[in-house]
Amino acid sequence: MPAVSPISHRRVDLAPAVPGVIDAVAPGSLADALGLLSGDRVVTVNGKVVQDALDFQFHAQSERVAFAIERSGRPMDFDLSLDGDEFWGITFADPTFDGVRVCENACPFCFIKQIPRGMRRSLYVMDDDFRYSMLYGSFVTLTNLSEDDWLRITEQRVSPMHVSVHATNPELRVALVGNPKGADILEHLERLNRSGIDFHAQLVLCPGVNDGEEMDRSIRELAAFPNCLSIAGVPVGLTKYGLERQSKQVRMSRTCMRLLPGKQIEVRRYEPEEAAGVIAQADAWQAKFRAERGETFFHLGDEFYLMTGQEVPEASLYDGYPQLEDGIGITRHLLENLDRYLSRSREGSLSGAAGTVACGTVIGPTMRGIVDRFNGRTGSTLEVAVVDNEFFGTEINVSGLLTGGDLVRALGTLGGRAPIYISSRMISDRTHTLLDDMTIPELRATLRRPVLPALTMSDVARDMRGRLRGQRAA
Repeated sequence: MPAVSPISHRRVDLAPAVPGVIDAVAPGSLADALGLLSGDRVVTVNGKVVQDALDFQFHAQSERVAFAIERSGRPMDFDLSLDGDEFWGITFADPTFDGVRVCENACPFCFIKQIPRGMRRSLYVMDDDFRYSMLYGSFVTLTNLSEDDWLRITEQRVSPMHVSVHATNPELRVALVGNPKGADILEHLERLNRSGIDFHAQLVLCPGVNDGEEMDRSIRELAAFPNCLSIAGVPVGLTKYGLERQSKQVRMSRTCMRLLPGKQIEVRRYEPEEAAGVIAQADAWQAKFRAERGETFFHLGDEFYLMTGQEVPEASLYDGYPQLEDGIGITRHLLENLDRYLSRSREGSLSGAAGTVACGTVIGPTMRGIVDRFNGRTGSTLEVAVVDNEFFGTEINVSGLLTGGDLVRALGTLGGRAPIYISSRMISDRTHTLLDDMTIPELRATLRRPVLPALTMSDVARDMRGRLRGQRAA
């Protein structure tokens, strides 16, 4: 097993900054009304030095708030009487003030270790920060929490957490996270339970490793926690670089087995028939949970259904999409949005509008069906370009992991000037770039066509409608 760093709280600064600096103030917010500006630095709230954005939210949601800021080196003090639930509207330049806590695990399927050099800097940060779990829904393993962290999670009600469990079998989880502390997962979850902290659980499923009986065990033991809000099972992903790394590790493991005894994990992608087996296993659990709890509770990632050609579950079975950002229900969410849009749109309302929707291979057949329905109702002539992921390898088939280079290669020979619509999930919320650091303006210039990120077909229709108006006005 790889050596584990004894440092519990390593951190990395993506963009070193002075702690507490405000990056943006939302119009109409309390901070806007107080005259706070981008560049101001929050120093203290109610006499306490603020540790991060979570700490600010906790201390600032009071009926009496005294806080101090610094503007261009000049101190400013505020003493407010409030209702205690105001919208402050502050976005910090660095929400954690001290960088991101870096993961100390060695998961054999870690995506960060499956990417080549030369991509945007933030991609190489393996965060395992409980604060990002609360702020952005990032998944954490709970292996790097200090006693002070546990006390703070309890005091400030950092809930819900998003926990990468993978397996509740202690020995198997140690192998899956590459950290002896991974064996304590049930104790950690019980501590969350005692503290009244809810959590969503994630299982990254690897064929023949933590599915089958191990998946049954994990679901059964997780469901026993009253504070577990949902469980997601997502298929492991391997880039071509990850496949090469995995092959080398397997060869080394076999060579050194006698010298390094212990559980060896070989990770590979699911074959369609194996994925169908996971779906059947999940169906049984979902039926049980709906009968006993009135909710589906355990959900599978969309890829399981798409790679087998099966229909994704109906919207009513997703319990309100509790793990949408983890790829649970994105396809159904897209289909539901299409249904709503088509139900209120006029027939032929986008006649004369054209464009291309670019997507990954796994969603390709579904996207073609979506666009056919869209064109049939609106009169538009949208086309679908299914793009192979040559950067990471064709094993990576989701739209969100396509790079700018992939799009240029696949779309660069298309004629015309009609817009290209790409999934907004390809774009980083932080850097506003694609995975290979290409910006949307650069992509537009290279393709010599408008390129618009869109989340739903309603977004596509809105842009097409605006272009038609512009043409008519001209």
